[in-house]
Amino acid sequence: MKSSDIEVKNIFHQNKSWIGIHISYGHPLIKDIKSIKGRQWIPRDKRWLIPDNSTNRALVKELLEKERSMIFPNALKTQSQREKKRLYILKGNRIQISFYPGQEGISYIKSLAYYKYHPEKKYWIFPYKESHLEEFKEILKRQNIEIKVIDQRGFSNNNRDRSPTPPKRSCPPAAIAKLIELRYSKATINIYSHMLSQFFSYYYDKTPEDITVEDIKNYLYYLVKEKEVSESTQNQAINAIKFYYEKVLGRKRETYYIERPRRQKQLPTVLNKQEISALIKQIKNPKHKIIISLIYSGGLRLSEMINLRKRDIDFEANRIHIVQAKGKKDRYVPLAQTTKKLLREYLNLFNPEEYIVEGLHGGKYSATSIQNLVKKFAREAGIKKTVTPHTLRHSFATHLLENGTDLRYIQHFLGHSSSKTTEIYTHISKTAIDQIKNPLDDLDL
Repeated sequence: MKSSDIEVKNIFHQNKSWIGIHISYGHPLIKDIKSIKGRQWIPRDKRWLIPDNSTNRALVKELLEKERSMIFPNALKTQSQREKKRLYILKGNRIQISFYPGQEGISYIKSLAYYKYHPEKKYWIFPYKESHLEEFKEILKRQNIEIKVIDQRGFSNNNRDRSPTPPKRSCPPAAIAKLIELRYSKATINIYSHMLSQFFSYYYDKTPEDITVEDIKNYLYYLVKEKEVSESTQNQAINAIKFYYEKVLGRKRETYYIERPRRQKQLPTVLNKQEISALIKQIKNPKHKIIISLIYSGGLRLSEMINLRKRDIDFEANRIHIVQAKGKKDRYVPLAQTTKKLLREYLNLFNPEEYIVEGLHGGKYSATSIQNLVKKFAREAGIKKTVTPHTLRHSFATHLLENGTDLRYIQHFLGHSSSKTTEIYTHISKTAIDQIKNPLDDLDL
């Protein structure tokens, strides 16, 4: 593509694709090139480099048109010569334009709710409705601007959605207030808040009350087909949406039904007793050793370990009181004799103020630090499996089952509401598997 004083060509530089522009010294359009984000000047080639993307390609076309109008200011374009401006209808019912719609067009866009202008990429985005589009077309027609409408709302098979992100809407304050009122955990509040923010941003041209059940199903379909989210992420989205419409807006459940996805049935990673022994033995730091020992010997969740206080340890009864754990439930778990000895030594040495393990400046220990410690010690023990704090909890349950502990006690120790959750350990118990005689062994081969 070439104009009188401008030469444009595609260039591959430093493992990236660029639009290369050679322009004569002192050209008035240089200031337009300098306004493009990410542009670079290559003195050796006397050429400007601009990141190669759809927005910048449109900007370069506008530069060339502007340059031609400088050379032929009185030239009249015929209908076939006139290039139509592109208007995109994006997923989530949004319109995007990258051209100047005139002052009347800008005034119209600004009259709509949730419009947004992106100064860096130089495009407008505003809600799509058939009435909006028709009114906008009339405004452009009065300015002799012709457009080509490109509808991008169809679903593709890949996950590369190049559409610009719509203006972000925050989670409604009423939802957060209700979560706090019902005493949901901080982690759940963060997850629901994030999920609702994404959902309402997708339908940012509608108020939450105007979003229909069909809209919600379309959004969930978008998550699965376009975003290719996992079953757990989709379930989190469903739970957050159901919470808002049922708990916050008070709608009946019968009017809001969503078919849930089938969950993948994957067995958890479990360490054998020898691996657990090797893991704990090589830890020298008393604080780190008691963290790993307590998680394994009590089958604790990470959050339960962090929230464990000195007053929760009953040395006389050899038990640990888990207070207000998942589901706001209390329970007792056994305190192993070995852990009891290590814990007494640790408490005498460190004397924490409130929590069993505390940070450098007091208060709760970091969850990330514990996760990193478990990975580090597993690696140093030569364990090839992927090990997390929850792996120790799974191992505790499996080893109890292998020792002959009744499944009902294991369910209580783990704090499971349903026995079906605990039954997964029957599938991974080595003892249970070893006790089953394979029919092949009865054959005379």
